[in-house]
Amino acid sequence: MISLIKRLQDKFSLLLDALILEKNQGKGGAIYSGWDQADPVKYKWIAFVDADGAISPQETLNFLSQTQNSKNKDKTCLWSVRITGEGKEVQRTKMRMALGNIFRSIVKFTFNLPVRDTQCGLKCLPTEAYQKIRHHLAEKRFVFDVELAVHLTRQKYKLKEIPINWNESPGSTINIKSAFRMLISLFVIRWNLLMRKS
Repeated sequence: MISLIKRLQDKFSLLLDALILEKNQGKGGAIYSGWDQADPVKYKWIAFVDADGAISPQETLNFLSQTQNSKNKDKTCLWSVRITGEGKEVQRTKMRMALGNIFRSIVKFTFNLPVRDTQCGLKCLPTEAYQKIRHHLAEKRFVFDVELAVHLTRQKYKLKEIPINWNESPGSTINIKSAFRMLISLFVIRWNLLMRKS
């Protein structure tokens, strides 16, 4: 990994050194560890994309190009969504689609967020937005996106939905145990929000 990054840095001068975490921090923890390294003076935007290949490199570039039409003062965050019937193709197994719809319904009922798909693995937001809410972000596993969205909206940031092409990776799996943990994490987030009004 480190040698690959070194070779790429010769071609892309903005590419930072690889960040190697000694312990598993969870998906959210790994993303936040990377974002914590971003100097807001040099980097106006921070982003992440899932590494499972469900979102193509071209789709990622198309998504990130939206930053050229947004300004940090607009308080806009870019939020990818997997929505069929809006000129995009979404390939998912029926089981994953059913579980995803159930999860979306629970999130909508519990948090009433202004996005239809909190879990799609491609997001981009102003670095200053992240720094404003960083101290509130405690969830580090697979539902960190929900907590991130909640605190961004509390700070009056707009979550701009951008439909994308998405093709489920064959190696992507979900089981009852992980689904149960995700539900528990949602209710922990909700409880923490009730205890912390601001």
